[in-house]
Amino acid sequence: MKGLKDTKIESPTPLQKKIFKAVQEKKDLVINTTIEENPEVGYLISLLNELSRSERRQGTRAIIIAGNKERAKKLDEWIWAIGYHSSIESACFTPDGNFDEQFTALMAGPLVIVATPDRLTDLLEKGKMIFREVQQMIVDQAELIEDWPAIEAISNRVIGKCQRIFTAAKDSKELREAEKQILNDPKLVTLAKKKKPDEKSAKDNGKPVITKDLTQYYINVPPRSKISTLMAHLDKQNDDSVVIFTASRKTADRLYKILRKSNRRAVSIHDKLDSDTFKERFERFTSNNVQHLLVGELSADDIPLEHASQVINYDVPEEVSEYKLRAELVGDGKASRIISLVSKQDRSDIKTICKSLGYAPEEVPLPKSVKEKVSDKQGNKKGKSSKRGGRSSSKKRPPRKKPSGKSQKKIHELPRPTFDQLEGGRTGKKKKEKKGILGFFKKLFK
Repeated sequence: MKGLKDTKIESPTPLQKKIFKAVQEKKDLVINTTIEENPEVGYLISLLNELSRSERRQGTRAIIIAGNKERAKKLDEWIWAIGYHSSIESACFTPDGNFDEQFTALMAGPLVIVATPDRLTDLLEKGKMIFREVQQMIVDQAELIEDWPAIEAISNRVIGKCQRIFTAAKDSKELREAEKQILNDPKLVTLAKKKKPDEKSAKDNGKPVITKDLTQYYINVPPRSKISTLMAHLDKQNDDSVVIFTASRKTADRLYKILRKSNRRAVSIHDKLDSDTFKERFERFTSNNVQHLLVGELSADDIPLEHASQVINYDVPEEVSEYKLRAELVGDGKASRIISLVSKQDRSDIKTICKSLGYAPEEVPLPKSVKEKVSDKQGNKKGKSSKRGGRSSSKKRPPRKKPSGKSQKKIHELPRPTFDQLEGGRTGKKKKEKKGILGFFKKLFK
């Protein structure tokens, strides 16, 4: 964490977060990025954190092949700066350095090797070296690599389980061939480019942009009625294909079981599914084999959504940026409307989010069946309270005062997810956590 402060990285970008999460899966990756986006923050932080907790400081654990010597030196300096407090050292090998001195440094087994492919190949050939502990091999700026046989030769010297990662700003036939030779079923990591809004005013004040043609709604949900409200709402949308966002995997799986019991076709996806299962379930939705897609603990940006008639926020996102991403899915023509289910506990932080958006969604009346259910419950409670010891109370209570204007006021803000008994995706109030990159990585390293 001290290293993160030293390098003055205030907060991870969406792409850096996405890379970081993808690296956790331990699969081979192809990352679509430029060096200006500093992808190393995403692909190296996890390993450097692991090394900082280990007492052992010998044996190479990562090899980074740079597209040119300038990039290699920059990466070497960054690793030195971020690993200084934990005594994590890297060695840089480029053609302009002394060969014999570099050979000696290589034989000492630096934790991280940063090099150009030509010089590292020559050094490894001289030392006849084999790497048994390397956990990551990264080809940075792969689009600049000309000597792919050298990369393959280096890769062949890495024995054992190793995650191989390519970063590239653009695709090419040579790069595709290299992926086939060196990577094993790689996953593509990229940020989908969103459709540019037509309005000039949307160009720049930095606020989230919601297109004018987007239809936004919310429903005020009584206590313990979120599931019944959802089901009643879905009953009116029989022909729609619906994406339902929840804040947790547990909630998504629970709703899946409820939908299946009511004979609705559905699948659930979340961030812990393996790629094959995720693909199989997602394709069932996109091929219209199922009508409902339940999404747990996944950003809208991580879902290659092709079509849907409706997006439902069962748990509304805590961040305005995530609401914007879901709204952009709708704005791109992938759904016709977005609706949020709002319980009583959701109202306190609404103003801040609504100010960011510029306006609020339109309220939709509570479904009739839910209203009747709530009225019946309230009626039963009143009936029980009117009896004392088996006799009816003859005294009438004074009429209750009408609620103040403040409590009668309708919601004019965008909701966010909170704990609504056991029906939402939260587990109660959490302590405030540090924001920025320190808070992000601290949370992930717990």
